[in-house]
Amino acid sequence: MPSFQPRDPSYADRVTDAFWDGIAAHWAGELTSVLPGLVEIEVSVLDASTGGPGILHRSIVAAFLDDACLLAALSLAAAGDTVSAAEYKLNFLSQASGGELVFRAEVVRPGRSITVCRADALADGRLIAKMLATLAVSRPG
Repeated sequence: MPSFQPRDPSYADRVTDAFWDGIAAHWAGELTSVLPGLVEIEVSVLDASTGGPGILHRSIVAAFLDDACLLAALSLAAAGDTVSAAEYKLNFLSQASGGELVFRAEVVRPGRSITVCRADALADGRLIAKMLATLAVSRPG
């Protein structure tokens, strides 16, 4: 992964605050890594989130990948900027069943108005989904 310099010295606090405003507030997610351009979220599969016996619903996987990309992009945004999804492509490679999930997103190309990220979802270490996301960066005012 390339080494990026954050434009906001308080990026880790901003990312952590945004994490608790997202899907993690409703599901047992934990922000396990915040670096410039890289975010990792861990989640335990919950019975209420299944899309069948012991299978995590795909919409939950998509939401966590989307949040991970947003947070990775936010880690490189200037103070006061907001980040929102403009587009993403998501491939489901396998069903998520059982145990621990990890959602890892990294910035591929940062920009002042558009940032591109990629993200992986892993279930018990097995790759279950990949996302490529374009995020819009907006300045206040």
